[in-house]
Amino acid sequence: MDIPFIDIHTHHSQNSEEIISVPSFFLQDVDSKNEIETPFSAAIHPWHATKFSFEQVSAMLENLSNQPGLIAIGETGLDKICTADYQQQKLLFELQLKYAENHHKPVIIHAVKSWNDFIPFLKKARVPFIFHGYSGGAELTKQLIDLGCFFSVGKLVLQMAPRFREAFQIIPLTSLFLETDDSSLDIRKIYREASEILNIPLDQLKIQLNENFKNLFHLQE
Repeated sequence: MDIPFIDIHTHHSQNSEEIISVPSFFLQDVDSKNEIETPFSAAIHPWHATKFSFEQVSAMLENLSNQPGLIAIGETGLDKICTADYQQQKLLFELQLKYAENHHKPVIIHAVKSWNDFIPFLKKARVPFIFHGYSGGAELTKQLIDLGCFFSVGKLVLQMAPRFREAFQIIPLTSLFLETDDSSLDIRKIYREASEILNIPLDQLKIQLNENFKNLFHLQE
């Protein structure tokens, strides 16, 4: 069987024989009455933090416990650019992180202008953090590597500025994922460009990211 392309974070699932997509759902859109068998993630997005109370989110999270396809909590995080109250974002992020830790699920992180606020969480977190849509510079990347983080990179691969190219090239292959997020891009195009930038064969990149996927999420063959 050919090694599939893994799209670790997408809002436009394209599952096929060639592609395994992991759709990211807004937690409020997950129907607790319908089981989702295929891999997915879900969370309250920081943009929506002021739409729901602590108690409402707690109840929605508990409903996730019955979902067989849930492999990660996300995307959740902190965003200083959006209009949602930042303290409420922090409150719901901490709630969702605690749920992830209690259920042994990695967390897919949305981070905008908030990197320093994540460091205390990273130092004591008991689950892996995957920074999606990653675009940090080399110094930040080194710091996050030292803290054991994973990185998911998307469309920036196709229009890579020199500052980010340096950062992208120092990410360990064992800590890397690729994604389409909310774009209509083909994940295969992102893989091909990434393989050229990293100067490794496409098949080798596919094999490594497939191993990352299976290992991080404890998935069987």
